[in-house]
Amino acid sequence: MLTAKDPVDAAQVDAVAFDFGGVLTHTAFGGLAEYERELGLPADALVGHFRDGAVMARLEVGEITSREFFKHVCVAAEGEHGRRLDIRRLAGAASAGERLNPAMLELVTEVRRQCRTALLTNNVAGASWRASFPFELFDVVVDSSEVGVRKPDPAIFRELLRRLELAPDRVAFVDDLPRNVAAAAALGIRAVAFTDEPQCRAELTRLGALDPTDPAAVADREQEETPCG
Repeated sequence: MLTAKDPVDAAQVDAVAFDFGGVLTHTAFGGLAEYERELGLPADALVGHFRDGAVMARLEVGEITSREFFKHVCVAAEGEHGRRLDIRRLAGAASAGERLNPAMLELVTEVRRQCRTALLTNNVAGASWRASFPFELFDVVVDSSEVGVRKPDPAIFRELLRRLELAPDRVAFVDDLPRNVAAAAALGIRAVAFTDEPQCRAELTRLGALDPTDPAAVADREQEETPCG
C-alpha cells in the first residue's frame, strides 16, 4: 500500500476507485461518536457495531433491513451499558456519515480528466444518500448491498477489476480503513490509505491519476487559497 513517502514506478494507473464513507464524505462515524459522548457511553460502544460488527456485515450484503440492524444496536447498547437509545436518533447519527466532502468531489472530477473513476462501497440498500449522489462522476459503481459481498473480501475487488476490465496494477483504490487497503494491496491493486484530501491528491498525482499542471485544477486551488478581504 502507498504512503506519501513511498516511491512508485512510472506506470500511470488507468482508473481510480474511491470508498464512500470517510473518503468522499467528511466523516464515516463522527455522528455516532458524538451520540456516544451524549449518552456517556465508552468510545466505540456504537461505532464498533457499524465499523466491525457481524450484524453490520449482514446489513451491507442485504441479508437484513436497516431497521433490524438499528434495533439490534439499541438492544445491544441497553444490554451492555444499561442505556436506552432512541432508534431515530441513532439513525440520524449514522446519517452524518453521508455528508459529502466537496473537496473530494472536486478531486474526483479532476481524476476524470486523466483516467476512469469508480465507487467501491460497503453500503446499505435504500440509503438516503443515493437520491442526491453525483453518480455521473463514476464510470463504475460496485456496491456491497447490490453484489452481495463486502470489503475486505477479495471477491468484491475482483468484481471491481472485472467491471473496469483492467489488471490490478492499473487500478488505484482509496480507502480509510486499513483492512480494506491491505486486502486491495494483496491483490496487486495500487492501494492508497486515505487520511485527508491533500494527502490523497499527492499520492494520486504520484500515480499519474492527477495532472499537477492542469490549468483548470491549478486555478481552482489558487482561488480556494486566496484570502478574503
